[in-house]
Amino acid sequence: MRDDAFVRFTAHEIPREDLHALMARSDGPALRRGVWHLGMLVLIGAALWRLRSTAWALPLVVVQGYMLAFIFCALHETAHRTAFQTRWLNPVLGTLAGLLGFWPYRNYRVYHWEHHRFTQDLERDPELYYLAVAAVSIAVGSPAALVVWIVPWMVGQAFLRPYLLAEHTACAFTRDCLENTRTTLTWPLVRLFAWNMPYHAEHHAYPAIPFHALPRLHARVRGEIENLEPGYVRASVKVARYLFGPLNGGRAR
Repeated sequence: MRDDAFVRFTAHEIPREDLHALMARSDGPALRRGVWHLGMLVLIGAALWRLRSTAWALPLVVVQGYMLAFIFCALHETAHRTAFQTRWLNPVLGTLAGLLGFWPYRNYRVYHWEHHRFTQDLERDPELYYLAVAAVSIAVGSPAALVVWIVPWMVGQAFLRPYLLAEHTACAFTRDCLENTRTTLTWPLVRLFAWNMPYHAEHHAYPAIPFHALPRLHARVRGEIENLEPGYVRASVKVARYLFGPLNGGRAR
C-alpha cells in the first residue's frame, strides 16, 4: 500500500498549506481512542462473563458485539498508517484490531489499498480462523472466547454490515471520491467507535488525513459532497431501494 499524501482521488483541491495542516500526525488522539475502545471491550467483556447466566447477558452481548464489530475501524485507520505519528504503533494496534476482527493486518492493508485505488470500479474494487478459535475454546473446556468474543462479534455484524453498505452503495460510478462515496451524519457516540469514518467521502478524497482531522476536513468540503445523508436510517433506506427496488427504478440514482 502506497503511503503517498498527494495521490489524487478528487478533482476538489485544498491549498497545499491547509492540506499539510490537516495531515499533521499525532499519537495522542489514537492512543486515547484506542485505550477507550479496547478498555470498553475489556470492561463489558468482564461484565458479560460475570453475568453470563443472567438476564443481563443478552443486552451485554449486543453492546459487546457493537464494539467488537467497530474495532474494524481501528484496523482501517492503522492500515492507512495515519492513526499514530510513531509509525510502529500503527501495526501494533492494527494487528490487535485485526486479531479481534478476524482479519490479518497485512492482508487488509493490501486489500484496502486496492479498494481506494479502484473505488466504485465494477471490475477492480475488491471489497478457518473463526472455527479454529471456537475449537480451541471448546478443547480447553472454557466457553470464555465464545461468550465474550465470538458470539458478540457475530451479533455485531448486524450493526457493521449496514454501516459498510452505506459507504458506497447507490453512489456514482466515477473516479471522484466526493461523488462515489457517502458521508453519513450521525451521533457522536457512533463516530467515537467508528473512528470518525462516517466522514467517509472526506476520507476517500484525502486518505492521508488522520481520523481526528476529518471533522475539520468535513467543514471544508461539505458543500462538495454529492452523497450526504442525515443519518444511517436514511442511508439504509437509500441502499435498500438501490439493492432491492425494481430492476430499473431501484438502480436509478
